[in-house]
Amino acid sequence: MKRKLFAAMAVTVFGVLAGGPAHAGFLFGEETKGVTINNNESDLNVRIRLQPRFDFGDLVKDGTSSYESQGDIYLRRIRLELGGHLLTKTIAYNLTLTGDKWDKAGNANAIGIQYAYVKWLADDALVFTVGKEKLPFSRVSLSSSSKQLIVERPVSTEAAKKLFGLTDAYYQPKFSVGGRLAEGLFAYEVAVADGWQNGEAIQSTGARKVLSANPVYVARVELSPPGWVEKGKSDAYLGKGQHLTIGANVASQSGIEYQTVGFEEDRTLTGFDVSGHYNGFTAQFEYNAWEIESTDPAIATKKPKGWYAQAGYFIDGINLEPVARYEVYDHDSEANDKEEKIRTVGLNWYGKGHSFKVGANWVHHEFDTKVKEVTNDDSKDIYQVQAQVYF
Repeated sequence: MKRKLFAAMAVTVFGVLAGGPAHAGFLFGEETKGVTINNNESDLNVRIRLQPRFDFGDLVKDGTSSYESQGDIYLRRIRLELGGHLLTKTIAYNLTLTGDKWDKAGNANAIGIQYAYVKWLADDALVFTVGKEKLPFSRVSLSSSSKQLIVERPVSTEAAKKLFGLTDAYYQPKFSVGGRLAEGLFAYEVAVADGWQNGEAIQSTGARKVLSANPVYVARVELSPPGWVEKGKSDAYLGKGQHLTIGANVASQSGIEYQTVGFEEDRTLTGFDVSGHYNGFTAQFEYNAWEIESTDPAIATKKPKGWYAQAGYFIDGINLEPVARYEVYDHDSEANDKEEKIRTVGLNWYGKGHSFKVGANWVHHEFDTKVKEVTNDDSKDIYQVQAQVYF
């Protein structure tokens, strides 16, 4: 009954929001890009982003063997973004403060640093980056969370982001070289970062902690045909332009030694993705596979893998965008009954482009026997409504 009521409420909200007159552009005007302060060749752009969120459904375990329905209101993301150029237009910088899942049940509220980097834009084909930024793998993860097609990213890519570190593994200090050649038809980035470090608990089995490790190395390439080059990564283009991009990446960290027991492990990840859009239609496919190979017999070898396909269609005038995604995440392809399947359908409404929008999703999980979160239920349903204010 509660689920039907929530679904009816969501439909009503979208009906009200979309009830304005159909005309070109957005109900509250075009997107805003923050406030910029200029001083000769230097400048500072300041932006603030808030994502209030309401979740309802199978969010909690009842303490025994089943799910119980519950609602949770929190701030999915808080961002303070400071960026621009220093002394010359060829030196760019960014400092972004973050407060994720603020007041979410079970979350310890904290302010952190998401980005802190400097880029030297020597040439379109040669860009040097030093500082804390995303490691260059996973198409959907490299796209800004402000421009997601679906409220949450895929389960498998979120797991892959945790492969090379304990805390903020995907956002870590790195040194990288990248750029675009042939007017953007070919793009690349090669990066080196710390990855797992001394004292971090890398395995739950035997409470293994890291003694030392080699750096993590990551490389990514992207190809586009002429006339289909993507100018900036996004999941949702709101009916404008076209792009087609094929991407591939590989990441590796070897020689991760455990404290006290003398064993070690190697970690590798490979990925492939295709993304494209034409006017209002957008679609994306991504496959990732990774391997954790340990000399400790209690850990041995694990090979998770996952893929997803998602699509959406932006309806101009009423600015609504129905979306859908199907995902399969195999928690360990070396073992049986370890698959999780996730189906998501939803609807986005844009009141001011990505500066003000609302999205609603229904997410259905199905679990194999060995990845069940509770004993009695082999599936769960979650309903999500998330707004974004970005100015």
